[in-house]
Amino acid sequence: MNKLLHLVSDGFKNKKIRSKIMLIYMPLLLLPLFVLGYAANAIYSKAIIHQTTQSFTDNSALIIDRLNGMLTNAESSANMLALNLNRILGAPKPVAEDETYDLPRYNAVTTELALALVVFPDVESIAFVDHAGRIYGSDVWMEGYKDTVLASQAYETIMATNGVNKWLPMEKRHYLSKDTNKPVLTLGKHLYDIGSGNHLGILFLNVREDTLSSVLKEMKGTSAGQYFIVNQQGFVVSSPDKEKLLQPVESEHVQAWVKTHYDSTDIQVIDGEQQLLAIRSFPQLGWKLVSATSLRSLTAGLESLQWTLLAIALLCSVAAIIGSSYLSNVIALPIVELARSMKGFREGDLNIQLKVATRDEMGYLALGFNEMLRRLKELLENVMREQRQKREYELALIQSQIKPHFLYNTLDVIYALSTMGRNTDVQRTTKALADFYRVSLSGGREHIRLEEEIRNVKDYLAIQQIRYSDVFTYEIDIDKSILQVYILKLTLQPLIENAIYHGLKEQTQMGKLLIKGYRSGNRIVIEVADDGVGMSEDQLSRLFQEDREDAGHSSFGLLNVNNRLKLTYGSQYGLQIESHLGKGTVVWVNVPDDYREERDG
Repeated sequence: MNKLLHLVSDGFKNKKIRSKIMLIYMPLLLLPLFVLGYAANAIYSKAIIHQTTQSFTDNSALIIDRLNGMLTNAESSANMLALNLNRILGAPKPVAEDETYDLPRYNAVTTELALALVVFPDVESIAFVDHAGRIYGSDVWMEGYKDTVLASQAYETIMATNGVNKWLPMEKRHYLSKDTNKPVLTLGKHLYDIGSGNHLGILFLNVREDTLSSVLKEMKGTSAGQYFIVNQQGFVVSSPDKEKLLQPVESEHVQAWVKTHYDSTDIQVIDGEQQLLAIRSFPQLGWKLVSATSLRSLTAGLESLQWTLLAIALLCSVAAIIGSSYLSNVIALPIVELARSMKGFREGDLNIQLKVATRDEMGYLALGFNEMLRRLKELLENVMREQRQKREYELALIQSQIKPHFLYNTLDVIYALSTMGRNTDVQRTTKALADFYRVSLSGGREHIRLEEEIRNVKDYLAIQQIRYSDVFTYEIDIDKSILQVYILKLTLQPLIENAIYHGLKEQTQMGKLLIKGYRSGNRIVIEVADDGVGMSEDQLSRLFQEDREDAGHSSFGLLNVNNRLKLTYGSQYGLQIESHLGKGTVVWVNVPDDYREERDG
């Protein structure tokens, strides 16, 4: 053994340096890659399954809570209607069966049904069948199925109850249902006169299956999985896939598993493919919420990961073989120093400086590395400074829009309108004020669609038009093809405010404000023009000077908007202004046509 080890040692010593490096580092390089590949495969699979299971657990709790809320709302609606219809129909002299419709009573009942739909939007439609068999519907089409309703199993089932809320099975119906191809879940309630105990009628409240399945679709955890709800008989009662509605669960294996499990998660082989099945009970109606996800789709990225690791291993092997031919003590030390510096750079240290001792390739590499770090530090400082300026401009702009005097003046207008009994104007002004501040905040977003910006402008002008109806009129003409383009929020409102307060309000006659938007080449141009007092050439030339002593709110607003546009889109964009004293002012906003920094969602 010792002799063998000695021979191996001598043979290793006599090999070339590149061979020694290859023999030492090839196993150290490849073995971790293979181990990493195997471990990554196992860990990734386990993590994905755990994450999907946890996602179902979290989502199912939310789904069941929302569905329970919908059903509870429907029951609350039924209870409320029971009380209100008692008040309306519990008259001392009930209407006889052979009498015609009592129009006031008909109007009172249908009004209550319509109000219930407003208060409880989860309910699609409501019908009431009184003791004489007459049908009152929240929609007129529900009142044309008298004989069918009275002869239905649903009517008999509710008639047999003692006034409790009774849920009927999910089903498709040609009566009391607007669309015969769409299932509905119906809540029935037998109404009695509270005072006499006499039968008043039967109440039917419909909840469309679409309402339930929309929750399943909205809460869908992964693109590979699917949610559906089954009843005690194993039939699908709600699913985003409409082909499966009111049908048995497709796989008998899954159907058997669903019937025998309540709150559990398992991996089953179904049709030759592993499926992650999860189930949660929905006790209110005896339903179960089920999720089925293909494991192959969940781990679809593993195969590409394995091939990537194999390619990396091969590339590293080739690089080690080629690199070993060129290694020497002359270049080894600079490489080590460079690698150490790169490691520090990767960890975030930008103050590294390599010592340049030679003028060969390694020396140039060190010089280039030092120059790269210097420029990178400058770039980061510039980016941080510009971002800070953008945030300061945005904050200043938002603060200027949410200033107290605008809010106080608007509230004073609302109070005055209310005093004059102009309730419609009060409602419109209040709504405009709320929408204006909602868009001003925009959920923290910096960019919004031009359509939203124009809507904000309309809300603002609606308020100002009420305050200054004798000062100006306005017109908005925006090309519909540019409404979906993104723009910095609060770009137009400061320009319009400036036009009103410093252009139109300062003159004695009625003025006009014109807002136009169109595409010009690869730019979007928005024009804000007024025929107010205008500005002199001296005022115009000093408008964008940040440090002038007489800069007021007008100049600040224009300067703020101009700087934000240039910081965001580039120096070639921003504001252009043309003004003539006594004739008016025109401001052009120039932004790029293809800017998409922020999108929906």
